[in-house]
Amino acid sequence: MSGFQVYNSAGALTIDSNNKSVVTSQLKAMGNLSDTGFYLINSAFGNGSTLGFLQDNFFPDQGLRWFQIQNDGRYCFAGASLYEANSGRFMISSNTNGISSGYLDVYDAGGQLIWSAASAGSMPRIQGFFSVPAGYDLSSALTLNTSFANPWVCISQCPGNISDDGTATGYSGLLIRRNNSTSFTLQYVNSKQKPYSTAMGNNGLNIALASFTGY
Repeated sequence: MSGFQVYNSAGALTIDSNNKSVVTSQLKAMGNLSDTGFYLINSAFGNGSTLGFLQDNFFPDQGLRWFQIQNDGRYCFAGASLYEANSGRFMISSNTNGISSGYLDVYDAGGQLIWSAASAGSMPRIQGFFSVPAGYDLSSALTLNTSFANPWVCISQCPGNISDDGTATGYSGLLIRRNNSTSFTLQYVNSKQKPYSTAMGNNGLNIALASFTGY
């Protein structure tokens, strides 16, 4: 069917025949990190000495990237691909993957299958957000509680950057620490780059949190 929309109990649009749904394409272990502690990044969580880089070309060119922090007290600088060793796992989801036909097939106006109940189990289920209120300066750490345990964080939405010209090093972006399975602390850090209020404005910030069936 086309011209089809489904909303959840919170009033959010969850199925729309104008947009193809994303499906799980790859679960990835972290693997070995490189250059651990090479860049010192000061935050409420430490000085960055435990953070290392993912291997080159770790992520595919396309798809949404998700990270599940699995250990209490661990943190990451996801936008800059810096993580603590053995602290979590990754999931890639993409709307270029095929969807299997099954019960309640949904098509767009061009006849492309964009959702089906048969493929629903492989789709990320957005169950909440890390929501930074408008006007809050995230240079001060903010602790948030989630409505479900062990969320997958959409790190594709996490700002982060490191610059190094051989003389001076700069950085800016969002750090996330897991306190426990439903409590997380966020902080935006910067040095020789734009502060949060300049880079992000006063509009607030929302980072999607999902669960994946079977994971």
